[in-house]
Amino acid sequence: MDQRQIDLRKLHHTMDDDIERIENFIAVFIKSTPSITEQVEKSLLDGKWQNAADLIHGLKPRYGYLDLTEVMDQLTEWETSLRLGTGNDYSQRLNLLKKYNAEIIFSLKETRFYKHVKADGGSLLQGKCVLVAEDDEINAMVFELFIKEQGATVIVARDGNEALQFALDNYPDMIFMDVHMPFFSGLDAIKELRKKGISCPIVSLSASTRLNEKQNSLDAGADDFLVKPANRDTINKALLKYLISK
Repeated sequence: MDQRQIDLRKLHHTMDDDIERIENFIAVFIKSTPSITEQVEKSLLDGKWQNAADLIHGLKPRYGYLDLTEVMDQLTEWETSLRLGTGNDYSQRLNLLKKYNAEIIFSLKETRFYKHVKADGGSLLQGKCVLVAEDDEINAMVFELFIKEQGATVIVARDGNEALQFALDNYPDMIFMDVHMPFFSGLDAIKELRKKGISCPIVSLSASTRLNEKQNSLDAGADDFLVKPANRDTINKALLKYLISK
C-alpha cells in the first residue's frame, strides 16, 4: 500500500475547503501521530491492552479524514481484539502501522499544505497547565499540538461537563473554552467556574463572528474571545498575553 500518492479530496471536503484547517490538520498529523503510535507500543509492552485500544481508537479518525479506509478497518479490527484481550500478537500490526504512518507523512510533506515550523523556545510555558474544552476533534488536536510546542501540559475536555470537572480537579493556569458544546455549554461552564472561584484566564472560542457571541462570552466571565479555526500565531499570542506578559 503506497501512501505517497495520497488523495486529499476527502480532506478538502471534510474541511470545507478551508486551507487553514487543512494545514492545521496536516501539521497535527505529522507532528503527533508518531508519538501516539509510540504510546501504543509502550502500552502493549506493558500489557495495558485497554489503554492501547483507547489510543488506537483516538488515532482512527485521522486516517478517516484522509479517506484511508483500509487503515481504519485494520485499526478497528485491532482495537476490537485488544478490548477482548486477544491482541497480544501485535508486532506485525504495529510494524505495519509505523510503515503506513511513514508513507502518509512522506506524502503529506510533499503537499503545498505542509509548512515546516521551527520550534523556537519550546519550554516557554514549562510548568504551566492549559485546559482546552473543545468537542471538535481536529480543533482540539490543533490546540493541543500548538500549546505543547510551547512546553505546557494540556488537558482536553470534550464537553462542558468535562471542562467544569477537569478545571475544578486540576486548577489550570489558563482555559480555552468552546462556546458551543454538548450537554453543558461553554458559557454555562464559564459562569459556573467563576462562581466556584476559578480565576485563571479563560478565552472563549466560537466559529461565529456575531458580535453578541463575543459579548455574551465576556459577560459570562471570559477574558477574551477567539474566532475558530485559530492558527498557531493566534493561539501563541493568547498564551503569551495571559501566561507570560502578566
